[in-house]
Amino acid sequence: MQRHILAGSIQQALFVVTVFACAAAYNNAYAQDAAAAPGAAPAAAQGTPPADAAKEKKDGKEVVQLNGVSVTGQLASIRRAQAIKQDATGVVDAVSAEEAGKFPDPNVADALQRVPGVAVDRAGGESSRITVRGFGPDFVNVLLNGRTMATDATDRAFNFDILPSQLISTAEVRKTASADVAEGGIGGTVNIITARPLDMKGFHASASLAGVNDSLKASPTGGITPRASMLLSNTNADGTFGWLIAGMYDRRDHREQSMNTSGWITGLNYSQINPAYTNIALPQTLSGSDFVQTRTRRGISGAIDWKPIENLTIKLDTMISNYKIDSKFHAFGSYMNTSDVQALTADGNGTALSYTRGNTGVLANDYIEESNPRNAYNEQTGLNIAYQINNSTVIDWDTAVSRAWNKASADGYFFVVGTRNTGVNPMWTNNGSSQMPSYSNLISTTDTTNLRAHCCNLGGESPNVSDRILQSKLHLGKSFTQGVLAQLDFGVEGLKRTKTEVTWRTPNSLFCGEYCGYVAAIPGSAINARIYNAGKMVDGISPGYPTQWLTYDVPKMLAYLASPAAYNQLPNPAAFAAALAANGGGFTARPDASSYSQVEERTKSAYAKANFQGNLMAKPWTLEVGLRYSQTDTTSRAYAVPLTAITINPNDTSNSIPTYGSLAPISATGSYSNWLPSANFKWSLRDDIIFRAAISKTVTRPDLSNLSAATSYNFRPATQGVTEGNTELKPYTSKNYDLGLEWYLSDTSYLAIGGFEKKVSNFTTLVTTKTTILGFPFDLTRPINLNSATIKGLEAAATYQFTWLPAPFDGLGASANYTHVSSSASAKSNDVGSGGKFAVPGIGDSANVSGYYEKGPFQIRLAYNWRDAYLETISGDESQPTTVKAYGQLDMSASYKLMDNVSLFFDATNLTREKISKYQVYTNRPSYAEINGRTLSAGVRASW
Repeated sequence: MQRHILAGSIQQALFVVTVFACAAAYNNAYAQDAAAAPGAAPAAAQGTPPADAAKEKKDGKEVVQLNGVSVTGQLASIRRAQAIKQDATGVVDAVSAEEAGKFPDPNVADALQRVPGVAVDRAGGESSRITVRGFGPDFVNVLLNGRTMATDATDRAFNFDILPSQLISTAEVRKTASADVAEGGIGGTVNIITARPLDMKGFHASASLAGVNDSLKASPTGGITPRASMLLSNTNADGTFGWLIAGMYDRRDHREQSMNTSGWITGLNYSQINPAYTNIALPQTLSGSDFVQTRTRRGISGAIDWKPIENLTIKLDTMISNYKIDSKFHAFGSYMNTSDVQALTADGNGTALSYTRGNTGVLANDYIEESNPRNAYNEQTGLNIAYQINNSTVIDWDTAVSRAWNKASADGYFFVVGTRNTGVNPMWTNNGSSQMPSYSNLISTTDTTNLRAHCCNLGGESPNVSDRILQSKLHLGKSFTQGVLAQLDFGVEGLKRTKTEVTWRTPNSLFCGEYCGYVAAIPGSAINARIYNAGKMVDGISPGYPTQWLTYDVPKMLAYLASPAAYNQLPNPAAFAAALAANGGGFTARPDASSYSQVEERTKSAYAKANFQGNLMAKPWTLEVGLRYSQTDTTSRAYAVPLTAITINPNDTSNSIPTYGSLAPISATGSYSNWLPSANFKWSLRDDIIFRAAISKTVTRPDLSNLSAATSYNFRPATQGVTEGNTELKPYTSKNYDLGLEWYLSDTSYLAIGGFEKKVSNFTTLVTTKTTILGFPFDLTRPINLNSATIKGLEAAATYQFTWLPAPFDGLGASANYTHVSSSASAKSNDVGSGGKFAVPGIGDSANVSGYYEKGPFQIRLAYNWRDAYLETISGDESQPTTVKAYGQLDMSASYKLMDNVSLFFDATNLTREKISKYQVYTNRPSYAEINGRTLSAGVRASW
């Protein structure tokens, strides 16, 4: 009831404010005092951030110019970010560089999580993707200098880990819509802004050099790796030409550990053990992985600003980044075969509490060697030409090309060598909600005898991805110096995006079709089998889990399996030898045409926006009203893959062997259009208090993977499935309402509170139905537009500088924010995914608090970031909903200025070595646990 009252109150208040503002605008159209209603400056060129433009008078007061970088330190960063927030008409938060080349955090996403309503997804010991107001990465529109940026991800989500923070000047998070900003982000739009040379008059240079230690252990272990950056810029004396170049290099040796059940198989019938056990859930596997990685990030950016004549400005900028992850996973696994369970106990929810496996060796000790490398490139080059027709009119054209790719699919591998647990009855135990399950009564995990080949292939761990975006914009802006109409903006835009995926792998019939099932014996000496010391996995989260198991050399194993000594043990060695010869004599990965998918989007947009300014009750207000139209045409291309036969592998009954017919190219199309109105209202109740209200309609386009025309299969007999895309999906649409109040105590201190409501329809839902293919039961999963939800939230934020305290305590400061988000579709996790139930992934509260001190040459900051438990996906492993448990992380940064232009610094990430944990449906169905340790860096920074 209270939710409905709140929703109605917000909508009514927004309606009253908008009508009141428009009425005031009409009544005062030509009666405004020129001094009370200052004229708006000409519109900034498209792609140029508002923070970079010279500040004009707004709301009847002068805003301090903050473009330069002469003021350094975290207070300068706070001051610039606060000015961006205060000056904006809509709801905008920002993170700004402390000085040229020094972003507040080593990772852009790490810095963004300090913004109210922003939370992060973590991978590899750092933040990778962001959530805004509970909406996941696919609902966040990411721009670079106002332009859509390509990504090496398989979906629309942007991987922030590829962006070098050293090349970034400002990151703005727009939480309300504006007609001149590209559509696509129901959660919000993040605009990453690189430095411009004419913002830094004269010659500037900065450089930093640091050593990095990444340690999984409680105390620092391992070596030191380098992190370096530099920035050079210069302008001519009259400020008509400038250039800038920046570069960075960062290498980090990283180790992490994880435990994984690969999801819970549900609906199992063990009534032969207990008549009540007709709907039992068992884990797919129990595996522990020790990841050893080298992560290398490189980047370079450049910019040229040129004013060849008085009214013409030309801006050219480019950024190229590369993120390479060389990784090896050493893992030990115990795979489930549901027919091998001999004894079982379960709770009232059907969750297995314990079970015993047979003694015939169906369960094997699997020694897994895996690599899933990443070699991602991202680049964008843009050109902006702006011409000042007269003092009040500007026209500008902006064009850009953005590309991203990751083509390391063929370099991955996944191999299993195993020893059957013959003569023993392995026992599995559910250790409750706070620990992972465990196995006991296994044979030795360090015995190199009785090893046998199992699976799988070269390649196949992730697809090759390429993403290419071509975009152009034409904008006309007209400002007015009298009356309430301050600014008119019109624009047209065109964008073409093409994302292509294809997976490389060893032909299935060549490897798993023959060797899967532990068919061939392997001498330990042939593959250099030896003991691997992993230690306590994830700090002992699975009691009794092995600390040692076997590892081996993958090249030697491949050489042995391609030798007659190995394949002569197969049922049909001659056929295998012929297939091996046809593949070049080895297990070389080839492009799998059945995995090919290409989605092409063509988007045409046009917009009109008007800015009004005036006084209401002698207090200045600004109203921005706009309308955007967008049409999107989609073409998906793939290859049809007809199944002609399915055979259960006699050597491994937990797997099936498919036979395919001839491939044939297919394509499908889709189209949709949207009218997207928006209004942002800002009213300065006092010089230091601002009231804001906003209303808009926004869209997020369907996930690119859901638009694919390709079909994929899973051939595990217990959970056989087929997944299809749907090119006729429509975009998510949302009606948005915002209210906010901000009190600016100084240029580095403020209090803010805001409420928002989003009514979202056309949610893409994965619907699973039963079907039969060639006599075998399959779960057919297909995305459709099905559900709607209302998401509501409250945001509270405060930043305060204790300047009134006596020295030296007047350098203290603190910042805190909390975001509460709820959804009308937040079904309990045990209801989600069953019987067509639905919930919105990502919804959950978040908060962060930081304390900082800056006085004289010394500054330090401690920051704690927290995210409450949230639904990660409705359909995770084994098609079960997966929830991520609450997570909090403590970070620190400090610096000491040796002289005016030289300082020492120290950064620490994840000081308390927090773990990431997930479960499915019930908390005693744990699905995943991960630990990354902490990262320390120390170095020197200089600027001139």
